[in-house]
Amino acid sequence: MDYLTRRNWGLPPDPWAGPGVPTADAARAALLVRAAAEAQAMAWITGPRGSGKTVAVRGALAEAGAETVEPLRLDRERLRMGDVLSAIVRDVSGERPRQSAEARAGQARRILGQAARPPVLWIDEAHALHPATVRGLKRLRELAWKGRAPLLGIVLSGQRDASERIPEVGLRSDRAELIGLTPDEASAAVCRALNGDRMRIEPDAVRLVAESPAGRNWLDLQSACDAVLAAASAAGEARASAGTVRRALGLRERAPAAAASEEALLAHVEARREAAA
Repeated sequence: MDYLTRRNWGLPPDPWAGPGVPTADAARAALLVRAAAEAQAMAWITGPRGSGKTVAVRGALAEAGAETVEPLRLDRERLRMGDVLSAIVRDVSGERPRQSAEARAGQARRILGQAARPPVLWIDEAHALHPATVRGLKRLRELAWKGRAPLLGIVLSGQRDASERIPEVGLRSDRAELIGLTPDEASAAVCRALNGDRMRIEPDAVRLVAESPAGRNWLDLQSACDAVLAAASAAGEARASAGTVRRALGLRERAPAAAASEEALLAHVEARREAAA
């Protein structure tokens, strides 16, 4: 993040924070989160870094009004079922987790069984989970209370589906892969973040950023916009122009044939998105 550049342009430290623009990826993630909240499903939401997984899941959980359990251990490779059970006990009941693994499992089952509404366990960066933990999550969903199971929904978000090599888990899971922003979504995001109170990037320049390779990914898009604003400052522009975008991002003028080819590629991506939805 280029905080100094943003400050020079009268922007807050993180102009991208807050409610985002609606995207097809976010809608697809919301469907799975809703299934986890309402039907106690196990859902995997995957995508490359910067594709918006965390923001999409957090927003969908809030929209669903689900009581969310998030294990606190930051080192996901070392996250074990004992940590997960402790998080369930603390977040759902406020009780102190029992010391022994067996007693803690029984405590968590009682708490989940007596909960007014089944909570949702969310583990971000789940691609780093140990296979034993992934198998343990399957067994967690099999816990029953007075003949009722499962007792909670599970949402796992990460760069890849860690259950791919564990069939007994993968076959019991729903999944969605985030495939990135469309040019229209990226354009809307740039306008909301940077042109909300006044125009800082010309409309044709916004479109160039959105259609560039950086426009497919949230993190890359933000970095590209910082670079464009820095270049515009250096050029003494009051608003970033299309020429500045090309220089800052290393883009070339598109020949008519290249433009047509790119439009065909975008149409193919849109068709793939509609098929995935």
